[in-house]
Amino acid sequence: MGTVYFVNGFLEAGKTTFIKELIARESFRVPGKTLIILCEEGDLKYDEAELAAANAVVEVIEEEEDFNEENLSAIEGRYKPDRVIVEFNGMWDRKNLDFPWYWDDIMEIAVFDASTFKLYADNMRSLLAEQVLKAELVIFYKADKVRDKLALYARNIKAINNQAAFMFRGAEGDIILDPDENLPYDINSDNLELDEVGFAVMCMDSLERYEVYEGKKVHFSAQAYKMKDGGDLEFIAGRMIMTCCEADMSFMGIICGYPKAYELENKEWVEITGIIRVVVDKELGREIPVCRVLDLEKCPAPDSEFVSMI
Repeated sequence: MGTVYFVNGFLEAGKTTFIKELIARESFRVPGKTLIILCEEGDLKYDEAELAAANAVVEVIEEEEDFNEENLSAIEGRYKPDRVIVEFNGMWDRKNLDFPWYWDDIMEIAVFDASTFKLYADNMRSLLAEQVLKAELVIFYKADKVRDKLALYARNIKAINNQAAFMFRGAEGDIILDPDENLPYDINSDNLELDEVGFAVMCMDSLERYEVYEGKKVHFSAQAYKMKDGGDLEFIAGRMIMTCCEADMSFMGIICGYPKAYELENKEWVEITGIIRVVVDKELGREIPVCRVLDLEKCPAPDSEFVSMI
């Protein structure tokens, strides 16, 4: 069987809109039948004529317990499709899904209504994180309603899944996002004062756009992590990033060059002023940003030692 498109998102996020656009594309209309497994019905419905034109059929799964390997295999056996599109219920548990073993080509897509994204991020953080954790593509509809928030939302997603690609859609079509918009600091400044979120964003953004940060002076607080193979002259300045809950943390940091790194205690808190330089990492075989420390002072731990990106 061909690709399984697993489309996840909350009610009225735009999942059906995306699938209707997908099956209407000429490039998608390859020979064979498309099975749409519908787990949640919103206001927008599939039209019989458009389904017929796309050689597509819809099968509804109403109960979460029925979304299991045995039932999915039985449904597939009835229709014998060449590809499957799953319109998943965003309120169901994504973490421990049981797919048929031969579904070996699954493309996950997360769909959000940009105008309600913050509401779900504030109140259903864990479910939202599950939706994007394995997504290859994240789509925001109604993005024109919150243009000033899009860069922030993209960074929120990147904190959970830095491999995800983005598509921002508005009433007038695709929105091209300027990556410098709405950063928590002025990227055009030569001196970056970084709070806890700014530090995490700088670490992520500088890995992708290291040339933008070359030569910039930075000031931030972080924990000093001693490197096993870094010798006495390097350490990693980092923070723990919370994606969905305190039990689900990831680490974000930057390598720091410091002549007195050997004097630091592992994981002690420090206040750093430094210069970002781009160097070639021989092991990785590519350029990476590092912080050349100009001044370092020990400092108290903050009230909360982790950074919440959502």
